[in-house]
Amino acid sequence: MAHTIFILGTDTEHCKKLRDVLQERNPEAEVITSIEGQVPRLRESDVVIITSEERNTGVLYRHLLDKLEDQVHRAQFLSELMRLFSSSLQIEEVLEKVVTKSTEVLGDTAFIITKTDSKLKLEAAYSTDQHRIVRMLMSALNSSLEAIGANLLRPVLEDGSSVVVENLQLSTVGSEMRKFIDEFGLISMIATPIRTKEGIIGAFLSISAAPHTMGEQDLATAADLSEFTALAVENARLVAELQKSATTDSLTGVFNTRFFNEVLAREAARAERYQTPLSLLMIDVDSFKVVNDTYGHVVGNKVLTELSRTLEHTVRTTDLVFRCGGDEFGVVLPGTTLVGAMRTAEKILQKVQSSQILQSLGYSCPLTVSIGVSDYKRGAHYESLVAEADQALYQSKRASKNCARAFSA
Repeated sequence: MAHTIFILGTDTEHCKKLRDVLQERNPEAEVITSIEGQVPRLRESDVVIITSEERNTGVLYRHLLDKLEDQVHRAQFLSELMRLFSSSLQIEEVLEKVVTKSTEVLGDTAFIITKTDSKLKLEAAYSTDQHRIVRMLMSALNSSLEAIGANLLRPVLEDGSSVVVENLQLSTVGSEMRKFIDEFGLISMIATPIRTKEGIIGAFLSISAAPHTMGEQDLATAADLSEFTALAVENARLVAELQKSATTDSLTGVFNTRFFNEVLAREAARAERYQTPLSLLMIDVDSFKVVNDTYGHVVGNKVLTELSRTLEHTVRTTDLVFRCGGDEFGVVLPGTTLVGAMRTAEKILQKVQSSQILQSLGYSCPLTVSIGVSDYKRGAHYESLVAEADQALYQSKRASKNCARAFSA
């Protein structure tokens, strides 16, 4: 494997001769001289040669060790971040950990800011001076993030460029940002873009107050933090999508049968414990087989999707709609008595009729549903709710369809 040979020295001519000899004997290696104190990141295969006058050797050796210690510390820091992101923490906790950890290697204050529809949102903030961070946040709240950081962050959020300002006191900024800098004695700033597959979603911002300063040498660490933040955001989105796919019906977008049983068991236990009412609607599309046989399964699927939307728009936000298989739906109504559930059922019947779902798809045939209603009785198993609602639904079907019936023992 090709490797790099670094030559540190004070005698430029001597270093050049040494480089020529080494390059001739190691044609596959890259030999670098006169790096003037800048020691790049080293790999295990790299070689460092120190050549200097005797009085300067100790200085160069100490400088090299300091650089190597910095690299080791940075590697340990990144390793800790990897362990952090592989944990089961929620995204909010991860972002808080990122800004907190960053103050160990960068400035004493850090922010994570996201951008949505041209609006900036502060996602996480931390400072080693807790009193100052509170004052900073109050100042930002009174002035708005856009007014304070728009100009400085524009290259980061719009172009994906990193920004390093070693001396904020000498920088050209807007009046709000100048006031912010002067009020809190800010010296240096580094801002790097948080980039996901969808594009730039925000920025990582590290700020230092006197006497600590940051510069180009700190940019790589800030960039790593931004990259880790992007990974955390993407991971959180993936987990959310997986969780959603595990609980929702792929065709209609409402909750699925598996989640139906989980929710009903949970709500029944809550109703039992707090002695609150709980009701259930079981809904079936009238003559759905005729719809499929007449217009085809594609139209049938569209009917189910439109019916799902109608149900969601008709019930309360606290009520939950489920597809329980085929053309049957369930609606769990927490905190609702049997009388209240019947009123909801009547609203659904009227809404389905007025929505003219089949007509909206280009067909003249009317669409109706039948509904069975039940309520929770103390000490009963949650499955009894389903069994009773199913019996009531069967009564609706036998009656005239397009109607709702409540279970009666």
